[in-house]
Amino acid sequence: MLKFFDRYWKVLTFPPIIFLIFCSVVLILNAVNTGYIIERDIELKGGKIITVEADADVSFVQTLFPNAKVTKTTGLRSSLLIETGFEDDENKIIATLKENNITGETSIRTVGPALGEVFWQQTQLAIIAAFILMSVVIFILFRSPVPCSAVMLAAATDMIGALTLMHFLGIELSLAAIGALMMIIGYSVDTDVLLTTEMLKSTEGEPFERICSAAKTGLTMSLAAIAVLSAAWLVSNVFVIKTITAVLLLGLFVDIPATWLTNAGILRWWKGDAKKS
Repeated sequence: MLKFFDRYWKVLTFPPIIFLIFCSVVLILNAVNTGYIIERDIELKGGKIITVEADADVSFVQTLFPNAKVTKTTGLRSSLLIETGFEDDENKIIATLKENNITGETSIRTVGPALGEVFWQQTQLAIIAAFILMSVVIFILFRSPVPCSAVMLAAATDMIGALTLMHFLGIELSLAAIGALMMIIGYSVDTDVLLTTEMLKSTEGEPFERICSAAKTGLTMSLAAIAVLSAAWLVSNVFVIKTITAVLLLGLFVDIPATWLTNAGILRWWKGDAKKS
């Protein structure tokens, strides 16, 4: 297996880049068609969330409110979450539920469109600021444009790839999801810095041997995180925790090839391995 990666490293550099281009096209088409790269949660667009502590069939409730999003959380108590537009009358929704014998302790959370838009603008600024600060730190650390660009490319691939997979899986962009996306930047930089440091500052062995040395630690970190997050996703019934763990898992799955195929390939080329092979 290692011989395969060593022999075809040039070819293997490109699949994550092709994936990045595909994901970018998908998100751009979403933005052109809908105005947003991905469907946003009520927290970012405004609306109402009606929570009813009741154990009811989600499909049946969805037929009662075809224009709403109905989900169910389970745990010590089962609850229905009904997400509706800001203009919808919550009293009518609650009355309809009672008519169908769906009753329980009810809470209503309202987010105005203006407030949701403010949240959306602030999150965009936060992500941009995170990338800028990351770039500054990476440049200070390595002081070379090629390794810095490779790290930034991997981080961008992780985030854009995770957003696209969220779109295909129907995971809406929420404050919890954005927090997870910010954490993905940290996960990405961890493995990329590990790889880049090994390639630039280590003098032992050939470039591929240095990559393998870094991969032993980096892949162990990633696989351990995937195992923990998978367990949390399977065990937890809290919607926010499921969202965070799902987004982090998507980012980690994208990060592995982005780091150990594309970033490693760029660094091998930069170190002159392309001329030798």
